[in-house]
Amino acid sequence: MANHNQYNPDYAIHPGEYLEEILETRNMKKQDFAERCGISIKTVSQILNQKALFSSDIAMRFEKVLGVNANILMNLNTQYQMYESRIKDKIDLESKEEWIKKFPQKELIKNNIIPEKKNISDQANALLDFFNVSSPKVWDDYYVKKSVSFRKSAAFKSSLISTATWVRIGEKNAEDIECAIFDKELFKENLKKIRNLTTKSPEIFVPQMKELCCKSGVVLVFVPELKNIHISGVTEWISSEKALIIMSLRYKSNDHFWFTFFHESGHIVLHKKKEVFIDTKDNIHSDYEIEANNFARKALINQTIYKKFLKKRSFYKEDIIKFSENNNIAPGIMNSELSKLSPQRMTETSSFAHI
Repeated sequence: MANHNQYNPDYAIHPGEYLEEILETRNMKKQDFAERCGISIKTVSQILNQKALFSSDIAMRFEKVLGVNANILMNLNTQYQMYESRIKDKIDLESKEEWIKKFPQKELIKNNIIPEKKNISDQANALLDFFNVSSPKVWDDYYVKKSVSFRKSAAFKSSLISTATWVRIGEKNAEDIECAIFDKELFKENLKKIRNLTTKSPEIFVPQMKELCCKSGVVLVFVPELKNIHISGVTEWISSEKALIIMSLRYKSNDHFWFTFFHESGHIVLHKKKEVFIDTKDNIHSDYEIEANNFARKALINQTIYKKFLKKRSFYKEDIIKFSENNNIAPGIMNSELSKLSPQRMTETSSFAHI
């Protein structure tokens, strides 16, 4: 990430100014200097009047004529070019106040994700550094293309900017997490171990599930919701060897948390690495989403035993708790699954614990 807190002077010496001082010190005329260098008087005048810079070839000529190291001259050249570029960039960014206002800056600053800046250009730079893009126009072009992926898997009603920001937070959190190369079979085995954590408290299951995912080549991060988004989870591939699951904890009930996790895991196991899956409560019933839903159900509840339970037609709270205890699963997960079949009979079983 670029560091805009580093020292960037608000001035720079044009190499022409430096050269003019040397010529004056040596009482060397411009014409004589130009002839000695083998370049036109016009070129020399433009450089000395700070209207032009010069190439490394010209710097080498100056070195031979004046005895001034060409590297020093080229450094002055480069520093002045950078100074001019920064001034131009700053002027351009000062006009981007409306672009900046589209982002949830207050939330990002409050959560120490970007630093607080006073002037508009620094605010814009903080956002560009966060997204690792070079300009507001590049951001617009890049994320308009990426929004096609966002819309592919869900009924995309959330703000593109808020969604992109939330996903980027997750990506940034994942960048420094080292994990193994993705191993699909190991991941499937570790999902069985994670399934057995559903009855545990978050203090126990969160670090364990993160570790089991990481050993399989999957990074799991939790990012609190931002305003204007309604996302449960996201699955994407950071590289061909590293997958990422981001969860928002939008609904903190046991059933929704675990179903979301295994749904996102289903995308990793079943679907292509090039896809990005953003899952909301309004997901389109695409084949991808149906497959991920079925994967989650099968991973969480043994379907053979579940079908036997259904035949009894006894869905009261004590029955669900007993079944859950016998099958080492959080009661809320069973309650949620049954409510899809018979919501009118779930009034007595709706008070299971939140994570």
